[in-house]
Amino acid sequence: MDNGRRAFLRGAFLRREDRAALGPPPPWHQDKLDADLCHACDAPCVSACGPGIIKRHPDEHLLAALPYLSFEESGCTFCGECVTACPMALDAKQAPVPLGQVKLNNDSCLGWNGVLCISCRSHCEYGALKLDVQMRMRLDEAACTGCGRCLAVCPNGSLNFSLPLTKV
Repeated sequence: MDNGRRAFLRGAFLRREDRAALGPPPPWHQDKLDADLCHACDAPCVSACGPGIIKRHPDEHLLAALPYLSFEESGCTFCGECVTACPMALDAKQAPVPLGQVKLNNDSCLGWNGVLCISCRSHCEYGALKLDVQMRMRLDEAACTGCGRCLAVCPNGSLNFSLPLTKV
């Protein structure tokens, strides 16, 4: 029996939070993950991840056992260790699939409310977060890789992550 049927029989269709992915799939894995194969796997991608951001959806989740990226403590370095460890991943020599897009909420951003804060900027290696002439944070979406390093350090939670429009 597949995990989708199990989750349906457990009532997952009633709980919206059990249907949405908890984060994006690891780079090089999108459209390649198979719930049955991941469920039977010992998750070498999780142990290979240096920053420790690859987690597995819990057993009660509709996407049980599928890996996802959790940006609660760090971000993706695009090192490729997860792809080397995973038998289902794409070729590491290919460019990683975009993880998603970071969005800045100006209403809650400290910089937009009169407080000088550059916590996120110092964690962005790609120059996607910049101060304007009024010392407010600006996000250059074209420069953002979706690595998620800025999310964990924002003191107000003003940075959010939106998943790409691909199937998991």
